[in-house]
Amino acid sequence: MTAAIVAATHPEADVCGIDAMPEHITHAREFCAQAGIGNIALHHALFGSPALRALPQFDYIVAHGVYTWVSAAARADLRAFVDRHLKPGGLVYVSYNAMPGWAADLPLQRLLLELAAAGTGDSNARFAAAADVVGRMTGAGARALLASPMARSGLEKRRKTVAGAYFPHEFLPAAWQPLYVTDVRDDMAEIGLEPVGSTTIRDNFDSYTIGRRGRDALAAVKEPNLRELLRDYFRGTSFRRDVFGRDVRAINDEQRRAGLFAMTYHLARPAATVDYHMTTPAGEVGFDTAAAHHVVASLAGGPRRLVDLRDGRFPAEDLLANALALCAAGEVRPVSSGAVPVEELNLILADGADPFPFRVSPHGTAFLMGSQPAGGSDEAESSTSRTDWARFFEAHGMGLPAFGHEGGSEK
Repeated sequence: MTAAIVAATHPEADVCGIDAMPEHITHAREFCAQAGIGNIALHHALFGSPALRALPQFDYIVAHGVYTWVSAAARADLRAFVDRHLKPGGLVYVSYNAMPGWAADLPLQRLLLELAAAGTGDSNARFAAAADVVGRMTGAGARALLASPMARSGLEKRRKTVAGAYFPHEFLPAAWQPLYVTDVRDDMAEIGLEPVGSTTIRDNFDSYTIGRRGRDALAAVKEPNLRELLRDYFRGTSFRRDVFGRDVRAINDEQRRAGLFAMTYHLARPAATVDYHMTTPAGEVGFDTAAAHHVVASLAGGPRRLVDLRDGRFPAEDLLANALALCAAGEVRPVSSGAVPVEELNLILADGADPFPFRVSPHGTAFLMGSQPAGGSDEAESSTSRTDWARFFEAHGMGLPAFGHEGGSEK
């Protein structure tokens, strides 16, 4: 779905999707045919498949939820694919389960794997039975499980809010193995890639995620990869979203600042619901400032460049700092400057057999609709009303079809 939506919202791009599960490829092909998405090629293949060698080089390669769920041989095949197909100056996104954040939960994953292997039925049924056993053992005081945050409460909370098919993918791969950031950086260095940053925006700022004493300790460590490992120890990192580059062009602070001001941004949800603080491993970070409110109010009417928000009341440094804080909190997003029609795409997503919680933005990202009242009901209005969303979508050139339409589903 991600690759298909990227293709739909970036018609000038040539997009390629690769998956080892034929069901995923079949579903994506059906969706693309229904939505009229023609600038995408979908391949059912493993990374080492000879059939993939004929593919061209790419500006961007994305591997989400793959690297620490597959064998060492499959990881090597993925790196070889990247080595062959990434253009000079190109970027690679790799997400992975990370240490040391998973350390206390390693016994839980191993137990789930062993219990599921001894079970019967499909992977969903085997995981559910294994999780039930784990729940009973935790309640009975199994010490190794009581030491696991996931066993104590995290797993049960996820089972109430996440689709059941997620859990076998997450916990049952035989090769499941969280990695330290230094392991992954060493792997990528072997194919000539260097770390660029994190797509978890706040993790690029120590002041957001690490306390003052921790930052003082980091200052004594000069080797970049070792410093990043220490950051993960302070943050207790369990999942990373890293970007690597090949022959990337370095820019200075002035160029970076100019680029950020020139970018287009839009809100992730209606302005009235924006939260001016975020919780990070360092604690509560607040940015309830006049400059932050100015950014939000200015974007309430639709996407704008940050440079166009300057009006003399706020120093440029304050405007940029508050915009970055809003981005780090997920309240504001950098987006494509151009817009494409998305009404038909959103109608298809709204009318699918399975509820799809996002609506696609004309500017290439998406809005999470979790706070929309079910069926547009006037009863028990949530904090984000149908009217709020309607006005918000109208400002983004989307209109009401994002809520479903007469005769269709409004889940």
